[in-house]
Order: sequence, then structure tokens, then C-alpha cells
Amino acid sequence: MLENLPCEILMLIADWLSATTLRVLSRVSSRLYAVLVPRIYRTISFCAASEWALNVLNVDPFFLRFGPSRAADYLQHVRHLQIKAPFHLVRFNRCAYYNIFRAAGLPESPATLGASDEATAHQQFLDDVKDQLQLIFTHLKPNRLSTFEWRLGTCVPVGVLDKEGYLSRYQQRLTRLSLVTDGTCPETLHRLEGVSRLSCLTAFEWEGLQHPSEVDLLRQCIRRNWRRLDHLSIGFVPSAFARALCWESLGLQQSELGVGNIGTGETRNGDTGIGNLTALPALSTLSLSKVTLPPDISSERDAIFYSLRALTLRDCPNQLRLVQLLSRSQKPLRLTHFEFSFDYLLHEPGEGRSLSAVVRFLCSFRGLQHLYLRLSNFPASKSHIQDAIRHHQSTLKSLVYHERQLAPIDADGLFEDDRDVSPAWVTNLSAIVDLGQVSALGLCASPSAARLCLRPTAKHSQLQILHLRFSGLDRIHRDIPREITTFLHETRKGYSRHPRSCWGSVNRNASNDNYNYGPIFDEYFDRSQFEYMDPQQAVLASSAAIAEAEDLVSFAEWAFGPHGLPALQVL
Repeated sequence: MLENLPCEILMLIADWLSATTLRVLSRVSSRLYAVLVPRIYRTISFCAASEWALNVLNVDPFFLRFGPSRAADYLQHVRHLQIKAPFHLVRFNRCAYYNIFRAAGLPESPATLGASDEATAHQQFLDDVKDQLQLIFTHLKPNRLSTFEWRLGTCVPVGVLDKEGYLSRYQQRLTRLSLVTDGTCPETLHRLEGVSRLSCLTAFEWEGLQHPSEVDLLRQCIRRNWRRLDHLSIGFVPSAFARALCWESLGLQQSELGVGNIGTGETRNGDTGIGNLTALPALSTLSLSKVTLPPDISSERDAIFYSLRALTLRDCPNQLRLVQLLSRSQKPLRLTHFEFSFDYLLHEPGEGRSLSAVVRFLCSFRGLQHLYLRLSNFPASKSHIQDAIRHHQSTLKSLVYHERQLAPIDADGLFEDDRDVSPAWVTNLSAIVDLGQVSALGLCASPSAARLCLRPTAKHSQLQILHLRFSGLDRIHRDIPREITTFLHETRKGYSRHPRSCWGSVNRNASNDNYNYGPIFDEYFDRSQFEYMDPQQAVLASSAAIAEAEDLVSFAEWAFGPHGLPALQVL
């Protein structure tokens, strides 16, 4: 029956199936195999499994698993190619110091930091990655790739995006290019000149820019794709070079792009005097990280903000000033997605003194569907941020609110770690957001506090994803997933290993040195990190870990239970 359906119907069915299910279904018959295999391998990712071995991609296992002939056939179907690695501990200086050399004749480990052969180690890393990429590129069909993503966080090897590189010569119809490079690498050379030769891009992302030469390439790429560019994401690396890389450096003005008023269909808003942007007529999504923004948006060249549907600002100088000016404009914004990340202590005090600028901006328009706020180290004040969130209550579908402060060490003004702040308005959450409409929610709140605020409307909740966050110095050396899984393991055994009293509160006045703290301590902590900790102090810390684990497990049992959150899928 299924085999007799038209290909178009089968492809519609495939849209609803996971990759694993598609692979199983493709083995049912030769016809289903012929129809579904191109869909299965339309998108393929080659990954470095470890952050400490970025040059070991899973290219060789791919060819070993399927055999050279079949692997080559599968690569013929690829339209979206991803090269990526995890980002857990290290963001920069990844090229030469976080890899294992695979090629024969190379040293087993890279040169030590500061050694005279650092450049050699760096080049060996790039050559090793290049050899693996060439094995992939050899089997791709020319001009069939739509997407290329480089997310290793390292320099790009020669032969990929340089002037004579594979992408710039044989995949000139790319519509989406995403780069995460290492802007701090001292061995960075000009390996990306081919970016300026791509002319069909609708989406361009580049994170890790630092050098003026890279910004020149970015400007040339924008200029070449200005008519069709829909999505633009730019992230600078803070440095002495990057301080001079401001908004004007990006070349988004009409004068830079060579776009005149004649024949462009430009109109002018009589109330504001701001021309409707035609230099980037298709742009709807803009993401900027650490880009110095214009202090004044009254000119026509900066009208780009008024045509956007999605805007992301992350730690950009003049960021508060920008949203303050946008909130005063009479020209309405059309944003449905807004992300705002800002650390007050990293910028000049004159840029903004409180959250009031953010509040006024959010209250200056309507229709927001997705709101993400990460606010760090703002002076304590009555910001009324909850009023700004409530302003979009009727349309809001996802909300993430993360507020944090530096934790003081002593009275001399020294600070240590960021601590998450649980806002007071969380207790009245149901009056601020429509929990019958919001599908994703992220807050700094304990599981017990979250349960109190979600319980009144739980029956009608549409929450599918819930993220509860807390950090701080007291959690740095803890393996919280291990604590929770250990708690679950022990509860399933009915406390057969430990008496019930071990899971309860600990007597803080206990002073018996002969008390056996070992079993509970071993379950929850790596002893090597606490070998100098007093046993009584260790068990008190363990008791706190048990309490938090029990709190989360109790919340999960309620949330996924019959009286909890009926639509919840991820906690």
C-alpha cells in the first residue's frame, strides 16, 4: 500500500519522520529506498567528537561503515554540509593546541604553547583537516550544495574558501554560509578570499571576526548579495583590532552598496524622515555580537532596524543607546523575535544607567513572539521588566529571562563568580505570560518555586520545553547530572544500600569523628576535588546536593505526571 503512493506523498510523510525511522523505512523495498535515500542524505554532518581532538572528524568511519562505493553514492545527494565540533570549554586558540595528529610521520602531540614550531603544529592541523575535507568534496556534485557550515571554531584550511578553493570554484550556488572561526589565532592567514566571490547567498553568518581584512571580505560579500540577503549574523572578537570595527565598517549603508534612489522604489516616512531601507530589501533577520552600534539612528542609512522581523544584540557598545533611540521613534517596529544580551560592567556607564531603556523599547511596539533577555550586573532598581513582558502577553510563544550578578568575595570590592538571580515576579508568572500559549520557557528558579508558579494553570499549559537554571561558586565543582542519576538509582533500590536517614537532613551539630560519612560522600563527589575538605563539611555539602536532586526529581515526577504539564517534552 505504502509503495504505491506517489513520490510527492511519500516525501510529505518523510517530513514527519526522524532520520532513524527514515533509514528503517528505506529498507522496506527498492522503491522506498530510491525515494527516501536522497532525503536521508540531503543533510550530513561530519563532527569532531571531542573538543580535544578537533582534527579527528568522523569522515573515515563514514567510508568504513558504508564502503567507498556506497559512501560516494550517498554524498551525491548532499545539499547541506556541516563540519562541526562541540564548544564546552574552549572557544579560542583551538587550532594547534586541541588536536591529535592522525597522519603518518607527524608527532603525537602538538608543540607546547610558546614553542618555536607553533606555526608548524598549526599547519599540520590544517593539513590534516584539509585531507579529510578533500575526501568529502571529491564526491559532491558541482553546484548542488545549498548550505555549508564551518563550526569547528578554528581557521579554515586552504582549498576550501580561498580564491581557488573548492566552494568558491565548484559550489557557487551556495545560498547559506555559516562560519565560526578563531579570530584570536596568531597564525591566521588570508584563507577566505573566496567569500567575496559567492553571489547567491540569502543567509550569511560569521562569528569570530577580528582583523580588518576579514571585515573587508565581509563587506564585499554583503555588497555582492545585497538584493537577496535575508539573514545576516556577525560576531566580532573583542580586541585592539576590533575596537575600530564599528557599524559603518559593515558597509550596510546605501552609499556603500552603491544603491541609489532612482529605480529602487524607496519611500520616505513623513513623520520620521527615515527612508524605508532598500539597500538590503530582503533582510529580515539581523544578529550582531560585540559590534559597535551607531550612537544615532536618525539618518537614513540606519533605517535597517525598522524593516527587521528578528533582531539579536549581544554585548554591543551603544546597545542600550540604540534601543532607547528606537523606542522614541514614531516609525513602528515589526519584530517578532528579539534577543538582548548585555553586561552592564563591560561598557561605559554613559551608555545606560538602568534597564529602563530596555523596558521602554519593549513597550514601544507589539506583536513579539519570542523574547530572550540575558541581563548582567545592572544596578539594583525597580525596572518593571515584568510590565514589558506582559505588554506582549497576547502574542508571546517563548520566553527566556536570565538575570545574574557578580558575587562579592569580601568588603574590599573583589568579585568572583556570576550568580543567577531569581526575579520576584516569577511567583506571579501566570499574570505576566499566557501559559496556555507559551511553548518554551527558561527562568532562573528552583524546581519548587517553578512548581508553585506553574501549578495554577498546569491543566491548560502548552509548555513543551522548560529550562530551570542556577549557577554560582558553590556549583562549580559539582557534577549535578551525576547527583541526580545517583539519587534516582538509590531510590529505585529502595534505599537498600543506605538507611533512610542518610537521605534526610544532616545534624549540623554532629561532632562524632567516627561517623561513617564515606558511602554518601563517595556517591555524590569526586574525592580528588575535596581531599582537603573536612569530613563534616563534606557531608553537609553532600546533603545539599541530595536536597537539590530530590527537589528536581520531585518536580519532574509532577511535571510529567497526570496532574502536571500535559504538553511538556523536555525539562
